[in-house]
Amino acid sequence: MNLLQSRYIFVFMLISFFFTGSLQTAFAESAIQCHCFKNRSYNAADRFAADEYILATSFNSLLARSFSLPKRQIVMIKMNEGVAQDDLLISLKISKATGIDAQEFFRLRKEEKTWAEIISGLEQQNKIRNDPLLEALRSGMPAQQAGARVAEEIMSEFYRIAPEEIKKLGMSGLDEKEMNLIFILAYAREQRPEALVELYKEKGKSWSEIAFNLGVEPKMAGKLVQAYPAREITE
Repeated sequence: MNLLQSRYIFVFMLISFFFTGSLQTAFAESAIQCHCFKNRSYNAADRFAADEYILATSFNSLLARSFSLPKRQIVMIKMNEGVAQDDLLISLKISKATGIDAQEFFRLRKEEKTWAEIISGLEQQNKIRNDPLLEALRSGMPAQQAGARVAEEIMSEFYRIAPEEIKKLGMSGLDEKEMNLIFILAYAREQRPEALVELYKEKGKSWSEIAFNLGVEPKMAGKLVQAYPAREITE
């Protein structure tokens, strides 16, 4: 093999490697950016299929409203940056209290900093001390517990519900996404939250089924949150 042939082969290999790498990167980025729920409508033949979607879209709408952010930004934070829900809730709360961009807290968590370390390193310690939950985080409260507490605070403030009522509902084993869906459905369709819990827990209904039977398609649940305190959606 002469020198010219060797150079051609090298250039061909280099181009192939670059092109293949670019395709792999493109496909990887596409997979990260695509947060596609396959089931966004209630299906009587597969009653639980749209539950993940209705819970996610309604909770993302709650966060968007509560922190004055575009809903798409909330979704992108979860999907593209891989931020866990507890870390997202805590970051948004600290950001609101201190004025520091939440992206800074995402970065620090990726560097495996604990929340106690992150909060202890902030300059606004007076604001931390004035917030019992942030002070508890600084003292080592687990992120999962803190995230649940932040969600309870958000729902209490947004829906004007006493914290005791939220805790009572949580004792039935529901997570924050499920409680949020119950609150918006109960409000929009003038139902008792306990009655909706019974439908799910004792009657075996799916969340999307419960919503559908109240005249709320899964894709409309988030819009009801965005429209709150209105009970109907105006296009």
